[in-house]
Amino acid sequence: MKLSFEQIEILSPDLTWDKGVENLGGHQPSSSLKNWLTETTLLTDKIRQRQHQHSIKVLNEYYGPVPRLLKNLQAEQNNFIREILLSIDKQACVLAQTIVPRKTWKQNDWIKTLGTQPLGEHLLKKPNVSRSEFEYAYLEDSMSPFWLRRSSFNIDKAILWVIELFLPAIEAYTDDQNKGLF
Repeated sequence: MKLSFEQIEILSPDLTWDKGVENLGGHQPSSSLKNWLTETTLLTDKIRQRQHQHSIKVLNEYYGPVPRLLKNLQAEQNNFIREILLSIDKQACVLAQTIVPRKTWKQNDWIKTLGTQPLGEHLLKKPNVSRSEFEYAYLEDSMSPFWLRRSSFNIDKAILWVIELFLPAIEAYTDDQNKGLF
């Protein structure tokens, strides 16, 4: 299955975001999926701690307007957008999109040169970074239901957003420990 954020936006023109992951649109995530959705540490760190291999494939990088998945937020129209696929043990598990407004990438030009490096590992090295609480959404597709989460990072008063779509394969990698870094 090849899924893109463009397809997600087409499938979900009225996607609703919520602060809680429980009973979202009448749906409940499994306990293993809920652990991933609410995980506040870096996903790549969690994968390594469980002795799994991860890889990041850059699917797309471009400049564009605010995606529909951020339509309810006040956001700049000139953004650097990076889309990646995070795999665990060669299984596609998370589709992620990073939206970086012009002001943020002008102050943090390293963002545009990440390549296959994880964004979070670079953010941890920065002195003044904070992360917002997660918001969650549920997307019903004919092939499979999907859970999404989004959050923002504040880097020295410059913001960026991350949207993550959890693919069904991630449920094979269970864990019941949630620890926070941000």
